[in-house]
Amino acid sequence: MLKINLEHFQKEIVYPAVLSESENYIIKLAETDEELQQTLKLRYKVFNIEQGKGLQTAQISEIDLDEFDEFCLQLMIVSKKDGLPVATYRIHLGSVATKAKGFYSATEYNIKGMDLIASKSIEVGRSCVLPEFRTGGAIALLWSGIGELMLRAKMRYLFGCASLEEYCPAATWAMYRYFCENGKKTDIIEGTPREKFILEPSPEEEIKKYYENMTETVKVYQPPLLKGYLRLGSKIAGPPVFDPDFGTIDFLVILDTYTVPDKYKKHYNYNPIQNQ
Repeated sequence: MLKINLEHFQKEIVYPAVLSESENYIIKLAETDEELQQTLKLRYKVFNIEQGKGLQTAQISEIDLDEFDEFCLQLMIVSKKDGLPVATYRIHLGSVATKAKGFYSATEYNIKGMDLIASKSIEVGRSCVLPEFRTGGAIALLWSGIGELMLRAKMRYLFGCASLEEYCPAATWAMYRYFCENGKKTDIIEGTPREKFILEPSPEEEIKKYYENMTETVKVYQPPLLKGYLRLGSKIAGPPVFDPDFGTIDFLVILDTYTVPDKYKKHYNYNPIQNQ
């Protein structure tokens, strides 16, 4: 059983564990073995039981756990009503990743330029929210916690693989074309799909159908998390890939926090220190 291990992280980043709170919820980092297991079980419930897309190993252990979790922090939204988590997000500090197994995103992509920004970056992933709490408010609370953690760690970049909930390659390629043609592709890093994760291009006529009705395509196929990334100013760092373990299509996205619109900096109480 994985146990909480905070020796990888500076105490000023981890403590106090509570990052933010609202009337009904506490946004914090898991700091006990029990809280760690709760986040892993929550991931199993969402990925394996609800979506039927989780890791096969989770079917035996009933927790979602991979080789990177040992080196990650687990962000959690806890209900004040019963003290149980309703959402979680995995946090991987670049300073830790480069000394351990590297980044999860690098298992799906060869990432050019990551070595230049890794020490100033946080990778996020394994985002999940219980069905009854999937509102804009839950996503906002997760971002609030991430913003506080970025401030504590004095990090500039946030990146990760964002999964699409619906599997439709043609719609995905149409969105990718739209991103590239409308200034939504970054030059900070460049992700090239690894062979195991290549998503074959769809026929042009199918892509065109979704591209010409992009408003509806985004409404149906762009999940709230990806919308949140883009709203904050995140950009796509490479073509979409197919994750065979989860059966999902993923986009590699990156946020330069120096470019977050002022209204969102205020909303999330985030004011990054320039030129770190």
